[in-house]
Amino acid sequence: MSFGYSILGFGAHPSRGTPLAANIDETHSNVDLVDVIGQETGGVVTFTNQGGHDMQVVATGGSGVYTYSWAVSKTLETSDTGSRFSINTTGTTNTARYNTLTLDGARPRLAIEPPFDCLFTAVCTVGDGSSTVNVNVPLTITGISTP
Repeated sequence: MSFGYSILGFGAHPSRGTPLAANIDETHSNVDLVDVIGQETGGVVTFTNQGGHDMQVVATGGSGVYTYSWAVSKTLETSDTGSRFSINTTGTTNTARYNTLTLDGARPRLAIEPPFDCLFTAVCTVGDGSSTVNVNVPLTITGISTP
């Protein structure tokens, strides 16, 4: 005699697929560390890294119809004032690949020229219409000045 049931395992449901998940796309060449070199202009060295960072996420599971939303914030800066780097523009933030972020930096020309570093965090929120997941990507920019 058969009762027509099966054991599905913890959390499984016969009408649901796998839950939404997202990760950094390892098949894509992700650039999370950028060195920028600036020349002195009027005693100030300026840096811009337009399009320097390039990252991509891949989503799986869920409904299979995904939306993407990138947000960037400054996490930590190592400089003389702690306020030398900033976000110029976040660029296009609604795609799986994110490579349009522009970061700026400026510093006085110093006798000793240690590089200034800044850590930003890019967070990609992936949605499928019923749930969301976040992928955090640390981004480092190092500003080096030249005479």
